Amino acid sequence: MPLTVRPEPTPNPNAVRFALSAPVLGDKPRSFASAAAAQGTPWAVRLFAIPGVVSLFGMKDFLTITKAPDAAWDEILESATAVLAKDL
Repeated sequence: MPLTVRPEPTPNPNAVRFALSAPVLGDKPRSFASAAAAQGTPWAVRLFAIPGVVSLFGMKDFLTITKAPDAAWDEILESATAVLAKDL
């Protein structure tokens, strides 16, 4: 069954929580504060390749992406949803 990904707003306008249909991230928190920190984790590297993505935090069935204040969500949401659905 393919993974479904649903973006959800958060109180922070620069962060979106992506709800995942399965607990694919494991029981330990996964946090990446930079592209360099994501090295060795292919899906995280691909998310940081999206212009404007500045940090990632996830656990079990969600991943929160934080963007730069001047970045637009339009492009990030579409690209991030595709990466998560394909690569997790």
